[in-house]
Amino acid sequence: MVIEEGHPDASATDREGVEDEPRGDFRARVLVVEDEHELRALIARWLETRGYQVVEAPDGRDAVELLEAGLEPDVILLDLTMPRMDGRAFLEWLRNEPKHAHRRVIVASAYLEDEAPVDADRTFAKPFRPDLLERELARLVGE
Repeated sequence: MVIEEGHPDASATDREGVEDEPRGDFRARVLVVEDEHELRALIARWLETRGYQVVEAPDGRDAVELLEAGLEPDVILLDLTMPRMDGRAFLEWLRNEPKHAHRRVIVASAYLEDEAPVDADRTFAKPFRPDLLERELARLVGE
């Protein structure tokens, strides 16, 4: 299964190579920060089927508001190119906030070759394989 950014048919994907049993900590919370509504919803639904609790934000500014309001995600899945506050600005804010600097971040972007963020725990180029994302989430939640 490959999730392609902005691809409306991505929900009719092949689950080849991905087990049907949810993995990881069932209480694990993932904040998905992605401006493409369809892709964000697809990722959120997929993560929920894997046992994760998911909160969505359409850009970095909304993600900041959620964190400042008390959201405590175990992992943040972050796009780089977004309106209002992009992923790089969000990641810089996050790493400079003592309350949030420890948060695990996976960057998923189609523009990684421009300049990969140094403060991310992991990066994935879009489109990415969900089984690799699942494995990385389980690793980061388990640390």
